[in-house]
Parts: sequence; C-alpha cells; structure tokens
Amino acid sequence: MGEIRSTIDLMMERTTGMLLTPEEKEKLRLEDLRKKAKGLTLKLLERPTEADEIIAGLSEQPEQDRALLESMIWEEMIDAIPADESAIKHVELMQKLPEAETRAAVLGEVRTLLKSGLKDRTKDRKKILTREKKKLASLGISGTAVVPKIPDESVADSDLAAAVEKLKSDLRKITAGDG
Repeated sequence: MGEIRSTIDLMMERTTGMLLTPEEKEKLRLEDLRKKAKGLTLKLLERPTEADEIIAGLSEQPEQDRALLESMIWEEMIDAIPADESAIKHVELMQKLPEAETRAAVLGEVRTLLKSGLKDRTKDRKKILTREKKKLASLGISGTAVVPKIPDESVADSDLAAAVEKLKSDLRKITAGDG
C-alpha cells in the first residue's frame, strides 16, 4: 500500500528545480516597490507631522531601488492631490519629497494656483449662499438664524476639481519630461 502524501509534499515535488526568469524577478521587484511606494504615501498622508522621518527612511533602501521608489512615491502623491482645501497642505507635503528638489519652482506655482482657486471657490460659495438666502426670503423665510443648504455639486467645486486635474496632468508631463 502506498503512502498518502500531503498537498504540500506534492507541490514541493513538482516545483523543485523551477526558477524565475530575470524578467519575472524584475517584475516582482517592481511590484514590491510599487506596494512600498503606496504604503509610504499613505503614511505620509496620514501622518504629515512625521514626514521628515518617513522620508529619511528612504535612505535605508538599496541604492538601485531608492530613485525608483522616490519616483513612484512622487507619482502616488500626484494621484492623491485632493480637490479641496487640503490640496495646499498636500502640495506642501510634496515639497518635502526628494523628487521635489528639481521641481521646486513648479510646486511653488502649483501652490499659488491652488490658493487662487480656493479663493475663487470661497467667493463663488458666498455668491451661492447669498442667492439661496434670497430664494428663501422670497418664500418668507428670513432672519439671522437662516443658513441655507448649499447644493452639493456647485460650479465652484467642479471648477476647482477641473483645475486640480489640470495641475495633476501638468505635474505628470513635467515628471515625464525630467525622467
């Protein structure tokens, strides 16, 4: 009677002598770096006060991987730029990245554009608020305690979102041009 072998034994028997090709090894390395970049980006976004320590930790990475990892973190940060008030803080955080050294002027420009976009958004929201108050007053609802509900999808929000998408696109083009 034969011995009943476990699944692990069968799997080990079939995979002996199998090796990864150099292309497969490189693909796995890049995938691992991409996961690391996403993780570090999340850490940066969740704990911006610890950004300097997180970025300093990049120096512990192997020399061959460091530049690629920094580039991937940069791309992740571009993708994560929010279309709201926190966008300025996000760009300030990006300015701490090693990749930002070569793009300091561009990031300063982006920051200025975001600030002006947010100012315009505030003005537009005030106009919408005034318009909504007038509508309520025409219905006989008025007073200092009246706070109208601003529609969720206002023109100001979509304008800011469009501006942020354009900034992301511009940053990607610049990144592609530098690399």
